[in-house]
Amino acid sequence: MQQRAKNRSRCLPVLFAILGVIAFVNLFSSTDYRFFSVVVNLEVLLGSAPQTRVILPPVGEIRAHTHWLPVQLNAELRSVDLGLLRQTVFSPLLQGGQAPDELQAGASQIIFHFFLKQLFLAFVGAVAGLFLSGVRSATRLVRGGFLGMLLILIAVGLLYATYRPEAFEQVEYEGMIEAAPWILSLVRDALDQVEELGQRVQALAGNLYTALQRLEEMGPLGLVEADVLVLHVSDIHNNPIAYNFAAQVVESFGVDVILDTGDLTDWGTTLEAEITSRIEQLGLPYIFVSGNHDSPQVVRRLLETSQAVVLGEPVTVAGLYVAGTGDLVADSYLPTPASLEELSALAEEINARWGAVEERPHIFLVHNHRVAEAISPGLFPVVAYGHTHQWGVTQVDGTVYSNAGTTGAAGIRGFQSKEPLPYSLSLLYFVRGEDGNLKLQAVDGVHVTGLGQSFSLQRTFVEHGRNRTGDVELTM
Repeated sequence: MQQRAKNRSRCLPVLFAILGVIAFVNLFSSTDYRFFSVVVNLEVLLGSAPQTRVILPPVGEIRAHTHWLPVQLNAELRSVDLGLLRQTVFSPLLQGGQAPDELQAGASQIIFHFFLKQLFLAFVGAVAGLFLSGVRSATRLVRGGFLGMLLILIAVGLLYATYRPEAFEQVEYEGMIEAAPWILSLVRDALDQVEELGQRVQALAGNLYTALQRLEEMGPLGLVEADVLVLHVSDIHNNPIAYNFAAQVVESFGVDVILDTGDLTDWGTTLEAEITSRIEQLGLPYIFVSGNHDSPQVVRRLLETSQAVVLGEPVTVAGLYVAGTGDLVADSYLPTPASLEELSALAEEINARWGAVEERPHIFLVHNHRVAEAISPGLFPVVAYGHTHQWGVTQVDGTVYSNAGTTGAAGIRGFQSKEPLPYSLSLLYFVRGEDGNLKLQAVDGVHVTGLGQSFSLQRTFVEHGRNRTGDVELTM
């Protein structure tokens, strides 16, 4: 009995020391680190599933069984500085091939600091466990602390020896099912193309303007004479190249106002909403209606953005009376479109409301094509919309239905497609008639195709006037 009591008195402090190590590491290991343009939280959970988790809120997480030791390694993305990310990814260091060394050095420093913190937590946890077990000897407490550190050193050694990065070739994904392809291939398929492609698109937009100026010298095709020029963009889907495209068109053509018919983002997250900073750089009134891929966060961010107007009540800008309505599902975080019945009811509501009004807008904005196409012909001079990612202009009984296509080439899914969609937008030329009213004279559809290698212009004349009538198409 006495021997058993002695054995228990020896083993119990060791058990308490081990439990103290586990408790302190699990409770306090979580640490935020800034790694260039991102803030990442690292965490270790002892006694948990042997896996590595990469958490990307709010869309989900990916997991891989990278080792056999019962230790869970968590890395959670907390925030991204998009401006700094852009500078980092497209810096001269990266272009010169030196960035991998910089990235590796930064990651090594973070891992080393995190490792030292776990050693400290193990020491404190073991001491606390021994103290709770009744040990009061300073020497025994210090020895117990070093025992806790030894346990962590052994665990780290085993993790290092058995860790298999190739396990991420067979990852598990948990989250919004629609987001899985976007999450798993975001960096691989997009970042290495954005800068080069943006420069190409911007250059081509400038070349288009130059080509039209030259054509103007040869005949009546060139630049249309307009009193108010409207740029219609849609379905940017968080693609910054869209703003390179738009900025060059604004600078070259002398645009007065920009209309955006929604789907500015893909998932409506806070990180994506930072793309609104590009709107301020355009320096023009930016009238917006939400799409099914937008969210309350995106709308709030736009409301805080100078130049941007989120349509609720109609507005008058550059002499144009503009009205519109946001998408029915933009108050949620799911991009699933509204039902056909709901879309039809919205169109009926628009027809009923504005059919009873004498003073109607020059332009009415909606996102979904089914709503736009169900608006009664003759109700508005122009109905602008998007959603289908296919550019088009039709005229029915005095109403021009203008679909800008996708100014962001459908975003990330555009990079993934074997036959990527063109970057497209519309230019709407308004002229002032003898009665002083602004009337739509022509619509230009501008498309940049492939990897920024060519562009085309399709012009549709709406009515006779001081500009030539007819449809033309220019490809370069």
